[in-house]
Amino acid sequence: MPLNADLIMFMLVAPALLSVGQDNGDLESYAKIFKTVLSQQDCTLDLHLRSMRDADHNLVQFLLTQQSSAVRVHMGQAVTVAALDASDDALHHFYIFEHVHRMQQQLKMFTNPGGFYILAIEAFAGEEQKSLQHFMEVVWRQLGHNRIYYVQLAGERVLLYNPFTESVVPAEDEHSFERIYSNLYGYPLRAYIFDSVYSALFGDGDTERVTRVTGPDAIAADTVAKHLNFTLNYIWPDDEFFGGRQPNGSYTGGVGRAHRYELDVIFAGFFIKDYLTARIQFSAAVYMDDLCLFVQKAKRIPQSIVPLFAVRVDVWLCFLLVGFACAFVWLCLRGLNLTLDIQCLPEHKHNAADERCISIGWRIFIDTWIVWVRVNVGKFPPYNSERIFLASLCLVSVIFGALLESSLATAYIRPLYYRDTNTLAELDDSNMPIYIKHPAFRDDLFYGHDSQVYRQLNSKMKLVGEGEDRLISMVSKLGGFAGVTRAASLELSDRRYIMTHKVHKIPECPKTYHIGYVLPNPSPYINGINNVLLHILAGGLLQHWISEMKERAQWSIHRYPEYLAELGVQNWKVLTLTDVQLAFYALTIGCILAAFVWCFEFLYK
Repeated sequence: MPLNADLIMFMLVAPALLSVGQDNGDLESYAKIFKTVLSQQDCTLDLHLRSMRDADHNLVQFLLTQQSSAVRVHMGQAVTVAALDASDDALHHFYIFEHVHRMQQQLKMFTNPGGFYILAIEAFAGEEQKSLQHFMEVVWRQLGHNRIYYVQLAGERVLLYNPFTESVVPAEDEHSFERIYSNLYGYPLRAYIFDSVYSALFGDGDTERVTRVTGPDAIAADTVAKHLNFTLNYIWPDDEFFGGRQPNGSYTGGVGRAHRYELDVIFAGFFIKDYLTARIQFSAAVYMDDLCLFVQKAKRIPQSIVPLFAVRVDVWLCFLLVGFACAFVWLCLRGLNLTLDIQCLPEHKHNAADERCISIGWRIFIDTWIVWVRVNVGKFPPYNSERIFLASLCLVSVIFGALLESSLATAYIRPLYYRDTNTLAELDDSNMPIYIKHPAFRDDLFYGHDSQVYRQLNSKMKLVGEGEDRLISMVSKLGGFAGVTRAASLELSDRRYIMTHKVHKIPECPKTYHIGYVLPNPSPYINGINNVLLHILAGGLLQHWISEMKERAQWSIHRYPEYLAELGVQNWKVLTLTDVQLAFYALTIGCILAAFVWCFEFLYK
């Protein structure tokens, strides 16, 4: 009850106190530093006042009058660590202490929730300068917190701690804190990188010592380190590179290390998504990538039936239909000539009267297909109109023949394969399981969609661990299941599987992600790293490094013997009897049928 009375009294007298404080113009020094800082925050600022007399200070009056963020006043309450944890919506706090020693007794309260503290000291003697600096260093090393403004109320000075020079610096304006982290003076930053799409790590596995890193991500890390002047102290990666949340609530891999604040930055691309922890944050998105599925490449079509697959089915159907249509047109022309009693050519007059209708029709049908397959006609038709039609038929036959011959030549040079799985619906119909090697792929690749196909594919996903043989290698050798990987991986490190026709990427990719680097949350380095990364992206440097890596991947494909065997020693190919098996099969079948027909005619007649 007394506490409520004090709050009511404070609300009544505060306007008068504020008006008095604002008339003397002493608030300008605080406004220069804190006005912009408070305007950039969207959380509540908790003012922890000991009594109503604390409102006499100019700093308190300024904080009460600013309108950029919500202010909550606590008066006469002993704030504990548990109470701070309960106020999740208040990340920023203000305290007043009599002297530095009293502030040191409350060390455990100054945790790092992601916001900032304003610690005001009433009595500050010269001999307390070393105690204050020692307190700043302890807060930085033990609690990992440096976003604390130390205010000397007597001298109206605002101080900050620079952990990289181990000194106390005065805050001159709202950018003072940012300037501290623009130059880290060679500070060793705990960096984390591993073998990923755009990064590769080399080192001694026995001693777990990293010797060098390569790739666009590594170049970006070196560039950021150069501009911010810090040293990259690479940590040996875990067996599970990316990591994620386990069923027991623990975290593994890079996510786990960032969650436990065991590192400062991860310079390997992570999908910007929810990893079920609020203790990590992402840098600015550096690139985008698709998450795709791949299956074993369809079997190669045998050489014996390659000509049947050299052209599409619709071309074969068109070829057959045009052949029958031309025979019908020729029959119609012969019928018109006979009906109109058109005189035939002189050399055919002695045979025209002896022929029957069935014999004429059968002869026209055979001659049509003889011309259509580009074989010489033994006997020309007896009418000029039919000969003109036969000439046009020969021209069309040449066009079709050229199409078939060019397709056959291409089919013999470039191997043909049966139809691959090209859609997610076809993958679902195949009932193949989907193996994934990272838990992060399972979270929302298919989950949460209204599509029946996506729901069925989500039920087929299985998390497997990679052994000595990689997942994509298992797919290329064994088949029977699908894998999930990034599209850029199939263009770079796994390019040989695509080029040698061992693995087929399904063009329909279910997910597209922005990708960024990972830092613990909160992290004082996030703004400085983002600033350098955005300049790198604006200059197109990262895309240039990625393009160079893709070019080198294309050159390196020639080192693999299976790719050279797929291409052949030269760019041309000598046709052998194996390549023309179908012709001999057709000849054999034709000879057998001819023998049966001859035997039938011999016995029948």
